[in-house]
Amino acid sequence: MKQFRSESGGVRLLALALVAVVGLGVYAVILRGHESRVAVAKAPQKSVLSSYAPAAKVVAHAVPASKPKAAVTVAPAQSEAPHPARALRQEAPAVRPASAAPAQTAADPEPHPEGPRVATETPPPPPEPLVISDAQVVALSPSTAQITFHTNLPATTRASYGIDSPTVWTAAEPSGTLDHQSVLTGLSFSTTYEVALHAVDEWNQTQTATLTLVTEPMSNRTTATTSADRILLDGQPFFPLAVWSQCSDGYAQNLADGINLFMGDGCGKTDRQLAAHLGGRAFSIVSSTDADADGRGVIGWYFPDEWDAFLESTVTRDDLRKSIPDAQPGRISFLTVTNHFYSHAAPLPQGRGMYPALYSLADVVGFDLYPLQVWCKPAFGDVFDSQHELSDVTGGKPTFQWIEVAPMEHACADDPNLDPTAATVRAETWLAVAGGADGIGYFPNRWGRGIGDEIARTNRQIQTLSPVLLAPTVPATTDAPAVKVSARTLNGALYVIAVNTSSETIQTKISVDGINGRSAAVLGDGGVVGSDDKGFTDTFAPLAAKVFVVPPQGW
Repeated sequence: MKQFRSESGGVRLLALALVAVVGLGVYAVILRGHESRVAVAKAPQKSVLSSYAPAAKVVAHAVPASKPKAAVTVAPAQSEAPHPARALRQEAPAVRPASAAPAQTAADPEPHPEGPRVATETPPPPPEPLVISDAQVVALSPSTAQITFHTNLPATTRASYGIDSPTVWTAAEPSGTLDHQSVLTGLSFSTTYEVALHAVDEWNQTQTATLTLVTEPMSNRTTATTSADRILLDGQPFFPLAVWSQCSDGYAQNLADGINLFMGDGCGKTDRQLAAHLGGRAFSIVSSTDADADGRGVIGWYFPDEWDAFLESTVTRDDLRKSIPDAQPGRISFLTVTNHFYSHAAPLPQGRGMYPALYSLADVVGFDLYPLQVWCKPAFGDVFDSQHELSDVTGGKPTFQWIEVAPMEHACADDPNLDPTAATVRAETWLAVAGGADGIGYFPNRWGRGIGDEIARTNRQIQTLSPVLLAPTVPATTDAPAVKVSARTLNGALYVIAVNTSSETIQTKISVDGINGRSAAVLGDGGVVGSDDKGFTDTFAPLAAKVFVVPPQGW
């Protein structure tokens, strides 16, 4: 038994010795693998910022809050927010390397396995709040105003202006300066305007200052011209709002309702005293037989009313030469024809051959449709379509349309359901404007107070938008045929006119080129409609007429 224990103890010692040898071998292998991995980690590593040390860590620079040496133009925001609290896009902070690689610390013993860690740079704060100061009206005329102002930081600026609220936008002035100016155009004489001055600096700070100005009275002499489809008075766009053959006892109410052009004197033997009777309160045009009449506010003459109805279809311009006055410097001519030129109206008994000769005579061509009082039906869509057609057939001259505002001496007047109302007057007026009218006339020249209030409201909006309504159009469509729509653009802003011609409430999608998700404010009621990149959806009550204002991108 002793011998067995002795042999058993020797075997045990031998086994322990073998285990120790194997353990030392495994330890050596593990140690070798670890040393191999550490060697790989220490190999040079190329930084993504190749001009700096391979293992350099990027940190944020501390930038002192001082005025920059050069201004940087700030891109306006793509999203919209109610003015003046404008949401501006924050530029992504630039990632800049440190000037020297900092030493490794105990908290950061080795580079990150996938590359150097980068600390994003905190944008420098603005040196001080943006302020607009020293706003002054330095030049003023009956139709223009020049405003200068100062910002304490370089800023991009622009102005907006209007009669009841700022609605029309000027072009943006590039940043880089502290002194700025804005020029307002297309104003009405002796009129109060609300003006907003807007600024945005390179830190995306925004500021708005407001002021009120009153334009100069009408000049002693006004020069009238046309340019393409615009009427210009002293070189500025003018949108006439006219009445026909008014007597002097009706002037005051017409003027209160926003009439700015009187065509003929309804109670005088001639029109030569018309300007004197108005006394610089409105512009006037006289009969072609008085074309040489002069006076404050006279801008031209008119040919015989509805002349087409009294001419043969074969008439030529030469046949009419005795009725054509000599040209008068600074004066333009107006002509009103019947609706029979329109392809959806019946032609005159003698045909339509006289229209080309008549169109060639006048500088400005208008017509009267009167769907309720002459056609005896609510054919409001034809107000838009006929206006558009006249703009085409006259070769791009300025055009206008007479709007029915009271019962007339026609058979339709016997049906009270066809009497014009405030709603029909507003709808017809904006349909004509949307169809391309460069002026509006109201007939007859006296109306009820309810209709007068609507004429005053509509005229005030048209007066504010005069520069816009004579600006270039952009494509606009609607998915509801009963809703007529058109759009214009001026200095980056969009203006959309939409009118429901039906007696039903309609919801429709309006698509407008270039809207790009900007919200549209409804002129006059403060409502705001959100949009996508194509347009917006809104609901229209029967005969509802709306003007949507879309500010320039980022303002």
